[in-house]
Amino acid sequence: MSFVEHPLIKKDLVENREYQEFLTARVLDKGNSLIVAPTALGKTIIAARVAAEILRKNPEGKILLLAPTKPLAEQHANSFKKVLKIAEEKIKCLTGTIKPEERKKEFEEATIITATPQTIENDLMNGNIYLGEVDLLVFDEAHKAVKDYSYVFIAQQYIKQNPKPLILGLTASPGGEEERIQDVCKNLFIKNIEIKTLQDDDVKSFVNLINVEWESVELPAEFLEIKKLLFEFNRDQVLALKRTGYGQGILPHFQRQKDLIELQYRIRRDMSSARKNPLIYQAAIKAAALLKVVHAITLLETQGITALSDYFEKMREKNSKADAAKSLAMIMKTPGIQKAIALTGELKEKGINHPKITKLIEILQNQFSTVPESKVLVFNHYRDSVKSLLQEFEKFPEIRAKKFIGQATKGKDKGLTQKEQAQLIKEFKAGEHNVLVCTSVAEEGIDIPQVDLVIFYEPVPSEIRLIQRRGRTGRLTEGKCIILMARGTRDEAFYWAANSKEKKMHSTLKKMRDAGNESPVLPKQSTLVKYMEDVKDKVLIYADFREQNSGIPEKLSEMQALVKLKQLEVGDFILTDEIAVERKSVEDFLQSMTDGRLFEQLSRLSVNYEKPLLLVEGNLEELYSLRNIHKNAIIGALTKIALDYKIPVLFSRNFQETAEFLHVIAKREQLGKEKDIRLRPGASKGLEFHEQQQFLIEGLPNIGPTLAKTLLEHFGSPEKLFSASEKDLQAAEGVGEKKAAEIRKVLEKKWTEKENQ
Repeated sequence: MSFVEHPLIKKDLVENREYQEFLTARVLDKGNSLIVAPTALGKTIIAARVAAEILRKNPEGKILLLAPTKPLAEQHANSFKKVLKIAEEKIKCLTGTIKPEERKKEFEEATIITATPQTIENDLMNGNIYLGEVDLLVFDEAHKAVKDYSYVFIAQQYIKQNPKPLILGLTASPGGEEERIQDVCKNLFIKNIEIKTLQDDDVKSFVNLINVEWESVELPAEFLEIKKLLFEFNRDQVLALKRTGYGQGILPHFQRQKDLIELQYRIRRDMSSARKNPLIYQAAIKAAALLKVVHAITLLETQGITALSDYFEKMREKNSKADAAKSLAMIMKTPGIQKAIALTGELKEKGINHPKITKLIEILQNQFSTVPESKVLVFNHYRDSVKSLLQEFEKFPEIRAKKFIGQATKGKDKGLTQKEQAQLIKEFKAGEHNVLVCTSVAEEGIDIPQVDLVIFYEPVPSEIRLIQRRGRTGRLTEGKCIILMARGTRDEAFYWAANSKEKKMHSTLKKMRDAGNESPVLPKQSTLVKYMEDVKDKVLIYADFREQNSGIPEKLSEMQALVKLKQLEVGDFILTDEIAVERKSVEDFLQSMTDGRLFEQLSRLSVNYEKPLLLVEGNLEELYSLRNIHKNAIIGALTKIALDYKIPVLFSRNFQETAEFLHVIAKREQLGKEKDIRLRPGASKGLEFHEQQQFLIEGLPNIGPTLAKTLLEHFGSPEKLFSASEKDLQAAEGVGEKKAAEIRKVLEKKWTEKENQ
């Protein structure tokens, strides 16, 4: 066996694997990269090798690695300490448990930082850290970089702040849909994808086989009788729903939760319009009832009588309250549902439960009789079922099981703190327990040791979760995975759905790789915004944080605008000291007309800015057809905006055109002029003297209107407030130690124009 030889990697420690060397070289050569590789192939080692080479070239450099959870961030920090020849005090793990000021200092002094993304996001927003000096930014579990997850914002800020960014994404499963993979690549500015599979020649000798088996059981006749009653109820609701004009794509004999949720969204959207159609309300009741009973069917098929009985009991309790939902009242008074509830109660009294429980105990007993020192993970989606399984396991002394759940407390079920989770894992490693019954929290982000067997109590429809769960075994030796399924139920549908998605994922990734990483789904390197030394021809635009996923900030960056995301009090974009823009999609424009938000927002815009603008984005044909609002009402609203509020209205077809409008206006107004832009609405326009004083105090950190008035009443004047000590500040109601310290810091710190210093 040969080892990696590198001046910053400890001698005779890291095995020199050809595929790891290849992937390291590709990242350094190609730039921003996403590495997709199965669990246990050493993605962290690849990150360490890339980091080592970067630090060899630039000893003053800085590396930042992000991981979804605190335990995983700590695990990565320990791995770097173990592998790299870097002084341990230069490797820091930053989480929310460390005070912001301490984090700022440690970030500045450290060479390698591992952290949770929420921590870094908060520090970026507060201006406590600057990513311009980070030579490598690693996103572990990179598939999370979608929608509003912190990874997205951090990547945007890194690209904006750093003239030579290098991003490395690591994941075992980016998702099965090409659109999702595209989103991950776009959000992390990836231009190169590297894929390794268990079938690759340079990988085969380093992986252990995972034998996947599925054990099927038959539902008892009593279960089928309850299922029939629930199905009959849903069939009737679907037929009634179709008569209202909704749910045309919903099948009478099978309903998917996803389809029903989308249907509910559509119905709620129609209910919020000006239409007063009673059929809409009927449809809303039917859709809500369908969703509840679909969940009951899922519990019956996949979990058993105990879970279903508990669910019925919760429904009964909610229905007894004065504000009970109409859908729930309709369910509970239906004779077929009443009979199903009675049958469920009878089966629970008799101790009859799901046959998967019997099969699960049989599998565990066989495992421990064959290999007594085995360690097993049992995955179950529902906390109530986890509790039921533990009660069953108590009857068998050879099964020493503990629950492993998330931190959130749900009802009476108290979650586990990260400290308690860590203690459980420690005990599991030591053999005090041989089974952990886990919810989804154990799928990723937790340092669970090698296990001999992974059992799915129910299949999951997600290919990402399937890969993550399965990857908990086969790390050091040959592994085994067993999936329990009830024939003819959602179990089978979920399993084959995940299986199909996983195959599709590998096919999509292979297509992208074989295309030489020139796939159109990958953003080109030109989309990466590089800050220049000379910014005399650039405009500065402030955008509200809520716009960060609209595509507009990224498009403006491509146009070489300097875009800064801030929490704006008024408007969505600020272009100059006088110009603020409120952006609305066509749908939001119509919705805000009906709920009253529109004119309230425009009033604030008009009061605080000399040249306010309203920009309506989308298909203008839908302006008069999307909602059941009379055309004259819409024309009247537009007329009122222009004549009464004196706010010009611009129309754009899409976010790209919106960005073009904003950029042209900003160039026209900024270039050759003073570019300082005030972020807070101006106090000089129409405010009385006492209002200007209140406005002044509201500029302090975490001070809103109510607290500003309290402070002014307490101290008497802004001058006395500004000269108050931390102790004096804490004497005012609503000001604690932390807030007082932040106020003094803002008042005392030497001013510098350079941001993030």
